[in-house]
Amino acid sequence: MLSPKIKRSIQDLRYLLDRGYPRDSAVEFVSDHYQLELDDRHLLARCVFSRDEVQDHRKRLIDSSDVRDFEIGIDGYNVLITIESILKGERIVRCDDGFVRDLQAIFGKYKMSEFTDKAVIKIIKALKEMEPGRVVWLFDKQVSKSGELAGYTRRELDRMGLEGDAKTTVGTDAKVWKFEVSATSDRVVIERSERVLDIPFEFLEGKEENLIDLTEIQ
Repeated sequence: MLSPKIKRSIQDLRYLLDRGYPRDSAVEFVSDHYQLELDDRHLLARCVFSRDEVQDHRKRLIDSSDVRDFEIGIDGYNVLITIESILKGERIVRCDDGFVRDLQAIFGKYKMSEFTDKAVIKIIKALKEMEPGRVVWLFDKQVSKSGELAGYTRRELDRMGLEGDAKTTVGTDAKVWKFEVSATSDRVVIERSERVLDIPFEFLEGKEENLIDLTEIQ
């Protein structure tokens, strides 16, 4: 699914990151050098990491079977948008660090759709099977209709019998990483969390045709 040009850009960016070049500058330099389209720039920015970052992220990643009785803080839009992308059949990426991410750049412009309720219900079902002690969804307050989405999520949690809450907040990242388990793929949150759960990974089965696996690109 990736052209030789994109594969070379991935390899070049890894090279620069491994040698300590600042991420933003390195991504911009490589993207401009290869004249990449916007989606491919997002791929580099969100999914390519240095060896040190890969090791650090993976040591925090825990299996879904290991979250029983823990309180999970869910990075609401981060997880929801990726699950919606999977349900829509859009491109998703298993990144260098093993986390599954989407290539959408819609965070601040997110709008609820017919996929929203499907994604919320599927996430709750998956979480319920993991038997956490409690789950707390955090949605960024500045995004339009976050209160409506949090309210819907609370009702579904109650209806499906999963102990938890959903709320809007500011400074979501700093709140999520304080939980016993953080559910996110956000690089900043991962690096401040003790344990991280990759919820989208649980939804990959049967969706491999839309998956780009960077771990296979050396």
